[in-house]
Amino acid sequence: MKTEKISDVLQGMDVNTEDAIVTLSDKIWKIGELSEIKEQVSDTVFAFHIVANVIGLYKGDGWQAIIEEHAELLPYISYAMYEIGLEKIGEATKNIEHIFPLDIDVLSLDKKQFCEVVNFVRGIREGRYFTITMEGLKGYTPEERKQLTAKYSEACEKLDAATENMWDYDSPDNEGWGVVSRYLEKHLQDNFWK
Repeated sequence: MKTEKISDVLQGMDVNTEDAIVTLSDKIWKIGELSEIKEQVSDTVFAFHIVANVIGLYKGDGWQAIIEEHAELLPYISYAMYEIGLEKIGEATKNIEHIFPLDIDVLSLDKKQFCEVVNFVRGIREGRYFTITMEGLKGYTPEERKQLTAKYSEACEKLDAATENMWDYDSPDNEGWGVVSRYLEKHLQDNFWK
């Protein structure tokens, strides 16, 4: 099993199809959490997996959903984009893990705290469903919070603008999957596992 090539996993599927990309990514997700995946699969497979998931998630809900609902991907996005040949997006996502304009290490927070930060920077009003409990957030004035919300929204919009021509549905190059297909084609004989 540990000598499997990427081509072995795809079993003759045409890499120019979304089905092949989804099949490979689904097999990778069966390994477990992202940290386990990174430990077990080759760097080539890991880069593919990150990019395929980012493109798929982007097509569904855009960058804001990737950032807010799939934060575990953030530390790897820029590297994977550069690796697969998407330098423009690699550059645009270089510091994506710091997209929240706060002096808080957001990626080290538990899920509840992370959700609080997301609600805070999105400008959700305090009330029955949202209360600011984190000390690091309580010190901001309403005006400062408006500015943080604007900065966060602007950063998300810049990411959307950098990718929409490449990844939106009806985009050229196989609706954005072309770069992933070419990467797979180039690396079909690479090891799947480390």
